[in-house]
Amino acid sequence: MKNVLRTGAVAMAVVLVLSGCRSEGERLSDYLISGQTFAEQGDHARAVIQYRNALKIDPDHAETRAAIAASYLAQGDVRQAEQEFTLLAERFPETLEFRSRLGEIALVSANWRALDRQADAADTIDAEAPDARALRLAARFRVARSQSDRAAQDSIAGEALELLQGRADHPILTRVVLDHLTTGDDPAQALPVLDAALAVDPHDAKLQLLRIRLLAQTQQADVAEMRLMELAELYPQDPQIAGLLVARHMSTGRTEQAEAVLRALARGAPQGDTEMRSVLVRFIQRVRGPEAALAELARLRDDAGETPAGTLYAAMDRSIRFDMGDRDGAIAGMQTLVDAVDDAPEGRILRVLLARMHDRLGNRPAARTLVARVLSDDAGDVGALKLRATWAIDEERPKQAIVDLRGALAQTPRDAELMTLLAVAHEQDGTRGLALEQLAAAAEVSGHAAREAQRYADALLDEGREAVALRVLAVAFEAHPTDLDLARTLADLRIARSDWGGVAQVLATLRRIDSADAVAVRQPIEAAYLLGQGRNDAAATALGGMLDADPDRQAAFARLVAGLIARGDLEIARTQLNLALVHRPDDLALRLMDADLARENGDVSQAEAAYRDLIADGRLGDVPILRLFGLLAGQARQEEADAVLAAGLIAVPTSRSLRLIESNRLQLAGDRAGSIAVLETLHAEDPMDAIAANNLASLLTEDTSDPDLLRRAARIIAPLQGTMNPAVSDTIGWIAFRRGDPEGALPLLERAVRGLPRDPAVHLRLARVQAELGQTAGARTTLETVLDMTDAADPVARAARTQLTALGG
Repeated sequence: MKNVLRTGAVAMAVVLVLSGCRSEGERLSDYLISGQTFAEQGDHARAVIQYRNALKIDPDHAETRAAIAASYLAQGDVRQAEQEFTLLAERFPETLEFRSRLGEIALVSANWRALDRQADAADTIDAEAPDARALRLAARFRVARSQSDRAAQDSIAGEALELLQGRADHPILTRVVLDHLTTGDDPAQALPVLDAALAVDPHDAKLQLLRIRLLAQTQQADVAEMRLMELAELYPQDPQIAGLLVARHMSTGRTEQAEAVLRALARGAPQGDTEMRSVLVRFIQRVRGPEAALAELARLRDDAGETPAGTLYAAMDRSIRFDMGDRDGAIAGMQTLVDAVDDAPEGRILRVLLARMHDRLGNRPAARTLVARVLSDDAGDVGALKLRATWAIDEERPKQAIVDLRGALAQTPRDAELMTLLAVAHEQDGTRGLALEQLAAAAEVSGHAAREAQRYADALLDEGREAVALRVLAVAFEAHPTDLDLARTLADLRIARSDWGGVAQVLATLRRIDSADAVAVRQPIEAAYLLGQGRNDAAATALGGMLDADPDRQAAFARLVAGLIARGDLEIARTQLNLALVHRPDDLALRLMDADLARENGDVSQAEAAYRDLIADGRLGDVPILRLFGLLAGQARQEEADAVLAAGLIAVPTSRSLRLIESNRLQLAGDRAGSIAVLETLHAEDPMDAIAANNLASLLTEDTSDPDLLRRAARIIAPLQGTMNPAVSDTIGWIAFRRGDPEGALPLLERAVRGLPRDPAVHLRLARVQAELGQTAGARTTLETVLDMTDAADPVARAARTQLTALGG
């Protein structure tokens, strides 16, 4: 075995070449010891100051450089830490510790190539050393996880756990073991590992937070809250600890205390530091609304004056106003700010914000210009890289997105949004294992924020890992107890597993939320809970209360019946519905559900008769009309369906759903102008209606090169950019082509064809773009596909033949 030179020995070797001035050596030692003392207390900011003083005396002092790099890493400044350890690894290539630290950084940053590279370098130095073995295990574990090979993960984590017995503080081994145990069947097994690591370094806030989450998961919420309060006192300026404390206050309805925590953090931050004050503004916006947030920003701007911080608060003001609907005013105001700051550092932040505004309004060329300017000033600007990666994903260029996102993550390795985007890019690139890994990391670093946790849980459910998905959702719901979507998803999974204790916990939380939406979510869960425990009488009472309390009547009960049907409990569903009908035979909501259940069971005649009775009654508006139209159209009885539609438009002329169907009918009948007129009315009434916006933009640009019309269509469809809906991709892609951007149009239309493989018009538009780009063979193949799926007399077929002739086919 090679003799591995540790940092202390390196320091001794370097000290031998010092100029020999004893007083300088003593001063250096004093600074180093002082820095180490601060670091041991968890005060890495002061430690860095002392280490810098030492480096002024001897810039080549290895032990000091290693210490300052470790403090950077502890503070989350991965970029600086990596620079320092890279310098040390190059200067001392036989020192294993520096390779281990670089491997740790690669692991934290999800830079798997760098992890493999450091593992290889460590093997070359001493393959049997614990640090080298830890790196190799981490690299193997990453591969096993990317391949969803649970057996291999078990084996590798077992090896890591054995090594950890002698090195309880080893960060790489600890991470591998914790990653494995916390996503296994019994996450409580991770607690002894955490306790051992914290016994060595009780100031590791990340491990402390993980321990708190695990305690909460294992029904020790009181212990978890007590420890969280202790941590908040120890680290009053730590935003992650504050975030958990805020979530805890919110979970018990203590909104004022939650805001007080954030205000304390904001007050304690340096005058020019905008981060915590921005967090406070966003919290106020979410809890008290945009007007309150604008008032807070006005106060902050007055305090900051003509400083960079004041400029950033002004930019936040414009962003909120943009979201409130003042699009043009917000953009003009942001442009004024950009012009004023010119080349100042905050100009990059403002340009990215302005680029996002332009992009949301469909002006991607202007957005690209702004992002290009930012990246020319700073190639590593995280906001610009994130936006460019989003475009690459939207245009199905995942490899480019992965490059940009990895570059951004190298600087901000705990950015949950970046991790989520990287997961999407990996999924698009066909590497699902890596995608799942990134979703797990995003859920972890976000404190199991609702959005990230939901995405990770969905991915786990797709993998068949329901137990882990349940735990992810449970942790997220504890952190975000007012999120009704999380509550519904978690309750549904627990009901499916007959976990009635878990269902009761969700219900207890929902009962503390005083809103009609919460009641609508809670009632079917409550009824299912009572039914599941065999308490049918109590369930009947709950069902009666549900129907009395629900203003839409069918909403809550329909969710219960739908849940019973989804679980295969058709007899229970029918029994409960029949019992309800006995008590309330004239209840319209129950009669509608009765018709729906008949349709689900294949009794078309009974369903049709029930729908017609409800239409004649008239009190349910367009709902039974839509149901009957769908039933008849599904039976290929189109003339009868059209008659129902015509009568429905007379009976309920304001129905948006019926008018959307009418616009489709007019389009199919060849009345394009009539269809556009209907859609123009719908869009004017509600510009955020995605279906109306997409259909209108699509029809407006079908056969036009009018730049004003194309610009208007782009603005109409802009809010839908970034969605994976193939119809939207088709519309946005075609608009891009008509505006002279065939390269940008191609991936969007290719996505549309994959999502709408039987729509010949979409194929025809793709062929047009392929031909424009000189992809003649591909265009011919696409046009032949159009001809295969259409009748010769179809206008689309005629257009395809014309294009083929033009291509020489």
